[in-house]
Amino acid sequence: MMASAPAPNPRLGREAVVRAVGALLRWLKHHPSPAPEPIYLLVTLKTAPVRRFEHHLSLPLSPFPSIFLVADRLPDELPDDIETLPSSALRSLPAVARRGLVLVDSRLKIPSSGKGAKGRGRIVPVDLADPAWAESAREAARRVELRVEAGTCRAVRVGHAAMAPEEAVENVVAALEAAAACVPRKWRNVRALHLKAPESIALPLYSAPGTGGNDDSKDAERQAATAVEQGRVKRGRKE
Repeated sequence: MMASAPAPNPRLGREAVVRAVGALLRWLKHHPSPAPEPIYLLVTLKTAPVRRFEHHLSLPLSPFPSIFLVADRLPDELPDDIETLPSSALRSLPAVARRGLVLVDSRLKIPSSGKGAKGRGRIVPVDLADPAWAESAREAARRVELRVEAGTCRAVRVGHAAMAPEEAVENVVAALEAAAACVPRKWRNVRALHLKAPESIALPLYSAPGTGGNDDSKDAERQAATAVEQGRVKRGRKE
């Protein structure tokens, strides 16, 4: 049974997450795509870090809808939930693979430029000679990266359109708490949190008091509720 993520910080009520996740999943259901669309947590800071910032966040569940293994020599035992592709697929991954996690046999060369590299999604090399490669791959699938190089806003992948609402909520709660805990000055430096798909508007989760947005988490909850009731979740600018 999946363990529940801890309750969000008192600054952000869990109900705000539940409402935003529900609204976004309903919008995604009415705007289907060939492969499940990703869901992102947008983290906006008050001030950008002086130095480049990078941190890996662990989620309860993988935010990727599928896992593919690119290899010409397959291991003797292959988990049922991992699909395979030949090495030639690296030149141009199918759309469904680009939406998922792509494991690549470490003996293969991964294209660093050109058509094979453009829009390829997340690629993770794996050592198929290691008996525990599949377990390591699943751990990698639950890790997402929060990187701030310039500016104050970054997106963290937290789920996908095919997830159950309660699963997506657990991932969002875990991600926002981990993100706020690892950024410089922690919650004091968090200006706002939003939930978004590539072509939806950004649904508000939290705005810091006195920042010109919502003054507390209750306002964020009301905005998310309004989005559900009035159908404000609509196509936005593609990122």
